[in-house]
Amino acid sequence: MAENIQIAVFRGGALETYGAGTAVGEIVLSLPLARVLSTVVRVSYDMRETLEATALADLKSLNPYPDDELTPGVEVMAESESSVCAFAAALPESAADDIGEALDAAKANPVRIDLTSLGALRCVYDASYNSPWLFLYAEDNAAAAYVVSGAEILAARSIPFSDDFKRETMRLLLEAESCSVRDFSLGKIVACGEIPPEALAAVETFAPVERSTPSDEQIFEALASRAREEGSLDLLPAAWRQMLEDTRFKSKLVKSVAIAVAIWAAIMGVLFGVPLVYGFMTDHQKALSREHAGRYREVREMREKVRLVQKYSDHARGALEILKAVSDRMPEGVELNNWNFKREDGARFSGEADDAAAVYRFKDALLAMRFGDEEDETAERVFADVILTGPSAARGGRQKFDIDCKFQTEEE
Repeated sequence: MAENIQIAVFRGGALETYGAGTAVGEIVLSLPLARVLSTVVRVSYDMRETLEATALADLKSLNPYPDDELTPGVEVMAESESSVCAFAAALPESAADDIGEALDAAKANPVRIDLTSLGALRCVYDASYNSPWLFLYAEDNAAAAYVVSGAEILAARSIPFSDDFKRETMRLLLEAESCSVRDFSLGKIVACGEIPPEALAAVETFAPVERSTPSDEQIFEALASRAREEGSLDLLPAAWRQMLEDTRFKSKLVKSVAIAVAIWAAIMGVLFGVPLVYGFMTDHQKALSREHAGRYREVREMREKVRLVQKYSDHARGALEILKAVSDRMPEGVELNNWNFKREDGARFSGEADDAAAVYRFKDALLAMRFGDEEDETAERVFADVILTGPSAARGGRQKFDIDCKFQTEEE
């Protein structure tokens, strides 16, 4: 899913968009709960692969259009070693004619379909609240009602605002109680949107009512966040998905033809234009090459002179400075008897020591030598590599050794 997601909410028979301007091109369509079939599915963990088939069977039993081929969207809410709980929904195509007309009028192609009330639910959801609670979100002339317990939706239903609002809410709570795997005691009711006061007064007997007012922008942001998540609800019917793929194919075909025509025109221009222009360009480049060749030689000679001066001006790598630095780091009992220094390569010397441990300490000290402050680990090391040959026993119990200190490693 692209980062720049365009959300279009179907509300009051029209599309309200959020994201990249107007609802043109590909969008994520968000619908009221009343426009879809929904159910909560719980299966054992061993039967997890049958989750979608079980959801489809339950949704078909609720479908008033038996000839419709439903494409269920399934979102797993909770999963344990014993069971899997999921929220499932589907959009009957026979009840979506007005939605299709609104999409055609806006020239919009939905790439997925979500529920607006689930975006609002995400805005008010509190993961630290453990008791079951009822969420009511106003949509047109009904409330999208969800009974939530922890991360699970125990039951969901669109309840019209009417005299039967309290009775339908009680039926929803009884359905949720039958699905709950623990003691069911409703802790609170959270109401969002323009819910009639008489409807809230009717359900206050079940639990205390709290008002929450997430803005449309917050809800749209929540829907966009859900669209980016893998495994979130997607109710796009199979026929709509095929139509989307066909539209994408036609768009790619038009672009491909346009590119092919442009390439053909460019090839024709090259075939007829290059021979004419090539002669002028060749003569011009030859003249530039002759002019630049002399300047290049001058610059190259100057660079070589500068490098030579810099090389012999670097006293930090001079023979005396290196000899002094090496002598300062000689442990007690170590003597040097042969010294060979090359400015380009490094220093090589031989010596003797009272014991082998002093030789190894000498090698480590040479390897740790740095220009400037030796405590600064970011400072450049004097020797890129220190190669020790020996130590080996000599006459009188002394240890002979050879050390080759290189300014650059073999690979460099």
